Amino acid sequence: MRYYLDGTAIVQAVGESPESEALREWFDAHESELVTSILSRWEAAEQLALLDHDQRMRIYDQIGGIPEIPVSGRALEIGSYAVSAVSPYAALHVGLAQAEDAITVVITYNAEVASAARLYGLRVVSPGRDSGWYVR
Repeated sequence: MRYYLDGTAIVQAVGESPESEALREWFDAHESELVTSILSRWEAAEQLALLDHDQRMRIYDQIGGIPEIPVSGRALEIGSYAVSAVSPYAALHVGLAQAEDAITVVITYNAEVASAARLYGLRVVSPGRDSGWYVR
C-alpha cells in the first residue's frame, strides 16, 4: 500500500498547528510508504516561498526523499474525467493517485481533492482532522 501526498499535506507538515504535529507523527509511522508528485511539490512551493530560508530547508529535508510518481498518460486520462466536477488541480491529483495501482490512500487537507478521491474509491486521510471532515 502507498500513500499519495498532495501539496496541502506537504505544506501542513511544516506548520505549527495540532494538525501539523499529527501529520508529522503519521509521516514517521508511514515514511517508507509515502509518494508524491511534481504537481504536489509545485503546488506546495507556491506557499513555501513565503517562509524563511531555514523553514524551507527543513521542509525540503523532510520531503526530499519521498519518491515522486510520474505524470503518466493514464493519470491525465483519469484526471480528465474528474475535471468536469472539480478543479484541474484536484482532478490531476486524483488522476495521479488512481493511475498507480499501489496507491490506495490520498493524504490531503483540501476538501475538493478529498471529495474527488473518495468518488474514485480512494481512502482519504488527514491526520489531526475528523474522518469525513470534507463532506458538505
